[in-house]
Amino acid sequence: MRMFLPRLAALALAAGLVFAGCSSGATATLTPLITPTPTDTPTEAPTDTPAPTDTPTPVPSPTASATATPAPTPVALQTPGVPGDPTTCTSWTADKAYFTLAAHTLPLGVYCAKLPSGWILGTTKWDKPKTGHWMTISYHNKNKTQTITVGEGDFCAQTADPTNCWTAASDLGTASFGGMTGTLEQLSGGQFAVFVNANTKSGYQIVGKGMTQSAFVAMAAAMVLIPKA
Repeated sequence: MRMFLPRLAALALAAGLVFAGCSSGATATLTPLITPTPTDTPTEAPTDTPAPTDTPTPVPSPTASATATPAPTPVALQTPGVPGDPTTCTSWTADKAYFTLAAHTLPLGVYCAKLPSGWILGTTKWDKPKTGHWMTISYHNKNKTQTITVGEGDFCAQTADPTNCWTAASDLGTASFGGMTGTLEQLSGGQFAVFVNANTKSGYQIVGKGMTQSAFVAMAAAMVLIPKA
């Protein structure tokens, strides 16, 4: 018995070793899971958002600026003032009787011109019709390079074109006609004028040609109202 047990133990040990060897060789080798490499999803190229186009602000077309014509200087209706000394008027000595008769006959105030030395009376007319009374006078220097023309009363009706009698190129303000305030005007051809009571039958007008504006204004202011008595 004693000899049997050890033998059995040896057999059991051998059997155990065989079993162990089989068990060891049968162990399965685990294949590691392959994590699939993620396929890169193509990223779409960003579409550029078009920048907002500035709408050009319309530039207004330049409007031609019309040259403004100055409005005539308003002047109230004027009446002849205080009579002066007509003996100072040009050509008074030679034409005293003529001017005195006109001043006594015509209802309007009659004026004569006091001009620089060397000036001469040219022509003069006056009348007293039923429709209106008037007088015209012209003066010039010796060389006739300068002239002064005077119209008094309803003289405009006697001109070739009454509608154009008071036409002026531009208004230059106010000036005196023998003490009466009128409008100083620029006429065509380098002429100057002073209008008093324009477009009326009691109007007065003096026109100068061939002189400076300042010289003309002085001549217009020096007009003399002839006494009626």
